[in-house]
Amino acid sequence: MSEDDHSMQESGTDEVSTPVQAVNGVNRRKYLRNGALAVAASVGLAGCSGGSADSENSGTTTGSTESYPPVKFIETPGNTPADTRKQWEPFTEYLIDNVDGLEMEISFAQSYSAVGQALLNGQGHITSGDLVLLANPDQFDVLGIKVENGSDVYFSLMGTLPKYDIDEITDLKGKTVAFADRLSTSGSLFATKAMKDAGLDIGEAPYGDPVDYTGEWSNHDAAKQSVINREDVVALGTYAGNIIDHIPKDQFPDRVKEQSGEWGDSVGTKSPEMKLIETSAPIPKSPLIAPSDWEHPLRSDIEEAITSINEGSLRNPDDVDAAITAINEGSVDDYQPVVDVINELNIDMGDL
Repeated sequence: MSEDDHSMQESGTDEVSTPVQAVNGVNRRKYLRNGALAVAASVGLAGCSGGSADSENSGTTTGSTESYPPVKFIETPGNTPADTRKQWEPFTEYLIDNVDGLEMEISFAQSYSAVGQALLNGQGHITSGDLVLLANPDQFDVLGIKVENGSDVYFSLMGTLPKYDIDEITDLKGKTVAFADRLSTSGSLFATKAMKDAGLDIGEAPYGDPVDYTGEWSNHDAAKQSVINREDVVALGTYAGNIIDHIPKDQFPDRVKEQSGEWGDSVGTKSPEMKLIETSAPIPKSPLIAPSDWEHPLRSDIEEAITSINEGSLRNPDDVDAAITAINEGSVDDYQPVVDVINELNIDMGDL
């Protein structure tokens, strides 16, 4: 996600109203509104049903014996809940160490829609997600923007296997392409816009069926495994960290080498070798957000602790590719590149 200059109120909280350029708001799509409500109603939210999350789906830690309501941090599972939990554990540990009496639970929802519903319905309190923010900019505060491996931006990539002899996006016409969640910024939205820009007819994608190609949506890891293991799926859209180690270094543009937190000695070292088809512009990493009307005795202390997280503040977790290293100040304005893609695809975020 691309972060440049982050302006934020000194309190560490930016109460947002609307993006610089508003997200389209006409003809609400049933996929977002009705699908999200159905997920919430069927308790598609793991460990977020009012009480404490169970041990399999949450990590609960208490910083003091003084009793306060637990703060529930909700994420989508990413590739696996275990990896996502390890990524966020140093962050939650830091808050607990720096906010007396804080108890936190880490829980997971199966989609961005479910995350948004959980926070707006009081089943969760903090999350990391640009789309949740942009769908309801007047109902969330930006607490900060995460930095991973020293970088505050990331990239959407489209990749294939060399055996398919695909050199550019137009070669995907008539083929099957795998994507992450339909509303994944890097794994769906930016990739779909790239296909539209290349002249392919995207039809109703990412909500419905494209015309010039077949799309399959799941999650980042499943998309990668589909390309590797299935002959009928020839390419994928995903975030850079998911496939960057499979692609030779000389295929990447300079912007990735200079700005990506995933860039390092491991790039291009993993098997099977993959081939780069398309690279997005820098995308600002996810914001940390909380409902504007969320009331908690420790809220101001939590916000102050979040904005004090600088490089070197957090423990470096083992076996985590995208370690969170800092939290930058920021606002909804930083997500104009994402808003531009949403509007280009004529997506109505609706009310999550």
